[in-house]
Amino acid sequence: MLEALNIRDYALIDELEVELGPGFNVLTGETGAGKSIIVGALGLVLGARASSDAVRTGAKEARIQAAFRISRPSRRLASLLRQHDVALEDGQLVLSRVITAEGRSRGAVSGALVPVGTLREIGDELVDIHGQHEHQSLLKSDRQLDLLDAFAAVEQEVSDLQEVVRDLRNIEKQIEALEADDRERARRAEFLRFELTEIRAAGLHASEEEELRSRHKIIANAEKLFELANLANMALYEGEERSAIDAIDGALDNLDELAAIDERFKPTAEQLRAARESVADVASELRRYGDELEFDPAELDVLNERLALIGSLKRKYGDSIPAILEYAENAARELDVFDGRDQNLAELREKRSALLNGAQEVAAGLSKTRRAAAKKLDKQVTAALADLGMRGGRFETRIEAVDLGPNGIDSVTFLLAANPGEELKPLRLVASGGEISRIMLALKAVFAEGDKIPTLIFDEIDAGVGGHIARKVAAKLRDLAESHQVVCITHIAQIAAAAQSHHTVAKHEREARTTTAVVRVKGKARVEEMARLLDGSISEVSLKHARQLLKSGGQD
Repeated sequence: MLEALNIRDYALIDELEVELGPGFNVLTGETGAGKSIIVGALGLVLGARASSDAVRTGAKEARIQAAFRISRPSRRLASLLRQHDVALEDGQLVLSRVITAEGRSRGAVSGALVPVGTLREIGDELVDIHGQHEHQSLLKSDRQLDLLDAFAAVEQEVSDLQEVVRDLRNIEKQIEALEADDRERARRAEFLRFELTEIRAAGLHASEEEELRSRHKIIANAEKLFELANLANMALYEGEERSAIDAIDGALDNLDELAAIDERFKPTAEQLRAARESVADVASELRRYGDELEFDPAELDVLNERLALIGSLKRKYGDSIPAILEYAENAARELDVFDGRDQNLAELREKRSALLNGAQEVAAGLSKTRRAAAKKLDKQVTAALADLGMRGGRFETRIEAVDLGPNGIDSVTFLLAANPGEELKPLRLVASGGEISRIMLALKAVFAEGDKIPTLIFDEIDAGVGGHIARKVAAKLRDLAESHQVVCITHIAQIAAAAQSHHTVAKHEREARTTTAVVRVKGKARVEEMARLLDGSISEVSLKHARQLLKSGGQD
């Protein structure tokens, strides 16, 4: 419910705060005192369009803040708060709006800056304003369907259907993705098969390129390698002139003779003998290398062709053989998916068919229930309109078939003919003012239990109403206040008498400026305000009548 509304520098208002209670609240006052200005300010904090004209003359900006107490948020409101990352603090939600003298505007929810559109979305779940202002949720087609569902007690069935339709839409997206650009996908698959065949035909292995290049280098330099190995062998062992082995053998003869005289040189002689064996081994390896080395131009051609093939594959599929092999693995996986597409598609289509049949069956049953409930609803709303002085008015719920959606196969529009002989029209086309307020009151009275919007505001509900009908309106408002917070701006004493909380709105002059103030009246002050409402003055007769009205209304 709306706990408090704080307004600064808006229109005629310097600064005021209105604290409202649960149940039935009324605001009364002289014409032009600013009652509708207060409702207009509330509309702004709920996201209505604003202009710089709203700012009080001489002020830099207008500030409006509304504090709401929320014990159990509706499903829609809870979803919006989660979506915008807004948390309730001790069950309180604070909406605020600032409009500058230059026409700029900003909004906030519980201190967090939000777009004005977000204020409007959240405000639509908190307050319905009926009269000359917007925020009338019953004029919106989707809300009309929700209210009919609440009246028909099929909300759980709708929730179940929405879940099935969500699953159905998800499967349809998967089918669409598989079916989309089918020809292009086939071309892609054929191209992948060609590429995979080309890579697999090459028979690559990860270290092949390095091995090929090493072999290519040896064959390309075979003559030089043979010559170098032979020269090295001759220098070490088989040279026509004195070789390294010959020199070592001569040195060993001398060392052996030296060691025979001085035994200290025996280890030295052994070292040189070991060195001779190493030199002989190297020379043997060089002879073997030269004998095995072959120069085959044909093998060189084969190596060149193989390296050229690898180079071609690298240009197409990756900068190395491992990268080419990885590309082939990915292509194979993609082909597996494509090759399994027909089976996947068949399974998805079967699931879609089962979900669609189930959803259509549930939607058909839901539609039948809605149409039966609509007939009862039409009778009850038409009767409520008659109670409120609109005898001869007709209310009708039009249900039209639409394609299956989350809410079924029905489109709902509330129609009204306010007077006998008038054509039925959608509620949004009904004229504003007291008439639309009474229409909304009739609807709200019928929808009291199913309507999740906690605060209802009725402005100009008493236009053209008096006497017996005024008492009927008051009774309807009081009954509605059992399940909602109701705020009513009225000039009629019978309506004001039924309220549990009564505020007066008055204009005052202060320092040559006109300002608006709001005061809650009780006891004697309330009796006097009731007397003023009855005949415009305070007299013994009007005071007596006022006391009687308050007594009959159950007030002090």
